[in-house]
Amino acid sequence: MSQQDRIIQIEGKETAIHAEHPVEVVCLEHVEEAIDDYVNQYEVAPDTFPLEKVADPAVGHNCAVCGQPGAVVLLHVKGL
Repeated sequence: MSQQDRIIQIEGKETAIHAEHPVEVVCLEHVEEAIDDYVNQYEVAPDTFPLEKVADPAVGHNCAVCGQPGAVVLLHVKGL
């Protein structure tokens, strides 16, 4: 694992993600907009997971756009 990796629990498995790309939580209303923004800013398509499948205390539970309860986590898994 390099300095550019971070480990996060996804579906009960330790998964390496790119540390230089953010982990964002969004609601269903804002998921398409958030994916577009992620691609435009980081030039990579994010991997998406239901919020309940991601276990990490650093991951919030509210939408980064509107503050409502989140539903989807956007992140960049290494090797996918």
